[in-house]
Amino acid sequence: MSVPCDYYYVTPGHQVPTGVTMSSARRRQLLEHAVRHDAVIIEDDYDSESNFTLNPLPALKASDRSGRVVYVSSLSKALSPGLRLGFMVADPDLIDEARALRRLVYRHPPTNIQYQMAHFLAQGHYETHLRRYHYDSAQRWERLHAALQRYLPSCRALAGSEHANAFWLQTPAQINTQQLTWRAAHAGVLIEPGARHFLSAAPPDNYFRMGFHAINPDAIAQGVEVLRGQLEQMG
Repeated sequence: MSVPCDYYYVTPGHQVPTGVTMSSARRRQLLEHAVRHDAVIIEDDYDSESNFTLNPLPALKASDRSGRVVYVSSLSKALSPGLRLGFMVADPDLIDEARALRRLVYRHPPTNIQYQMAHFLAQGHYETHLRRYHYDSAQRWERLHAALQRYLPSCRALAGSEHANAFWLQTPAQINTQQLTWRAAHAGVLIEPGARHFLSAAPPDNYFRMGFHAINPDAIAQGVEVLRGQLEQMG
């Protein structure tokens, strides 16, 4: 942060695309930097509810003593994208301004959905759902982790991204993951090439991301084995 900014947009819970969680030390540095340079931090805790670790770090907003963190999150990740429901924790005046701006773009989610979601939360069903969701996520993560170790030992998972909702992987240098993505798709396996996530003019082309939430758990190992076959054909 050598060049101060007025606003910082961060995802400390899980960085995209690596899935790394911002450390406590880095969070303190960021908050101190914001105070020192009169900056505002927008904390997008987009997947806080889908974090299935036993003791996740609290939100950056929880350590904010100067009112410089605007906290936003969503109910869509853990429930359904179609809900289009999220929330903000910030100064009341800022929330009023945000509401006014939102009405120019999108009036509001249907009232009946908001009402039903409020009841769902109040009656404790959401907490029950999250427990099942976390258990299912942990099982899927373990299956994919085991399959990667068995079939793709040459692909290195980034340290610090444990228990994220996807694996950020580095292949051997000679593998172009854009080509791997095309080949894998034809074989029925979907991955995301990593080059699009780099800012450099000539980004490295041997990174990719692989998720697991939309996959039948029983098909995870088979999919990774198929991916190994494509990697072997590419040399």
